Amino acid sequence: INGTDSVNRWYEDHEIISNGINIAFSNNDDYKNYKIIERLTKYLCTNRYDDVFQGSITSGELQITLTELNKFFKTMLKGVTALRLTQDEDELKTLIDIARRYQGKPQDILNVGIEDYFFVMKLVFNKVGDEATPINALYDGLKWLFLDAIFNDGEIEKLYTKMGAFAKELKQYNNIFTVNYDTNLDKLTDKKVYHLHGSFDVSDDTYRAETIIGYLAQKKPNKPTVVPGMEHLYCNAIMGFSGQQKMNIMSVYSNGNIALDNLIIRLKNPLDIEAQQKYEQLEKSTSENDMFAYQSINARLAHPELRNTEYPIDKLKLTGGELHIIGMSPNNDSHIFRLINENPNISRVVYFSASDDDSSAAQKVIKKNVQIRNVFKYWKSMNI
Repeated sequence: INGTDSVNRWYEDHEIISNGINIAFSNNDDYKNYKIIERLTKYLCTNRYDDVFQGSITSGELQITLTELNKFFKTMLKGVTALRLTQDEDELKTLIDIARRYQGKPQDILNVGIEDYFFVMKLVFNKVGDEATPINALYDGLKWLFLDAIFNDGEIEKLYTKMGAFAKELKQYNNIFTVNYDTNLDKLTDKKVYHLHGSFDVSDDTYRAETIIGYLAQKKPNKPTVVPGMEHLYCNAIMGFSGQQKMNIMSVYSNGNIALDNLIIRLKNPLDIEAQQKYEQLEKSTSENDMFAYQSINARLAHPELRNTEYPIDKLKLTGGELHIIGMSPNNDSHIFRLINENPNISRVVYFSASDDDSSAAQKVIKKNVQIRNVFKYWKSMNI
């Protein structure tokens, strides 16, 4: 691995931290991909999810589903049949990227990346799906399973007790970003940690009455409920098969706030006839999206404090100076690297690499002045 042995110990810059830090400090493989899926397969041998899925599917059927997804994964990498199942450019690019990454590598259940299973689910849906079970419902079910396996009965949230040496490192950074769902970094510093993909300790808007989505959800006859002891499943974590898909999810919340803010202002202007007409059209519409928009407007008019919870991507967009990336593969989360590349204020990226492949990929993906450092030497400097 290219890089330097020494690490500048005092600088004013920013960092993004990913799952590599949990792997490093756990002193075992508990948070590696294969171990997470292995843990899930053990969970599926119990009745752990009976209440979560409310009897709609059994653990045994979930186990079969995971096995079938893996079989489909292996099949989709052979020939050109899967190409015909893709529905847009993002799906086509994802398929090509997956084929590249798994060429000559194991493809059994434990070896397939967690988020790659979401892509397999989408292709299966493209082939045989129907309106009776929306793809978002399938995504949510798969996300619940993987979140539970990552959470590891809460053990992941205890890793901070082993991270004392890293607390000193965190003091050096102006802004701390993470794509991890756990809150170990939050417990190590007094600074705000920006969870780009959500966190276990923040419920999804659906379950928070102080948000627009939650406010409306709580007024439904069958309002959403949380299974006691499984609260982590209902957090605002984002999972997806591509960076574009994750960015689309994030944008829904922020764009929704912007659109509502603008429309409310216009509706309060009696001279804005167009806005009044739009409001009346929404009131009469039978479209599910239009009805939700109408209800959202009324909720905001009655309760101006209601908003969607936004993910902190704007904070990353405004970050300047030097950015350090630790524990994050350059093959994942293309939307994060795109935000970095498009930010003219980031002058340099320091990428802590775990392999020659990562070093090479980082130099191709990051379109900035980039310095590669050896992450194992970095951990060793903290006696890890």
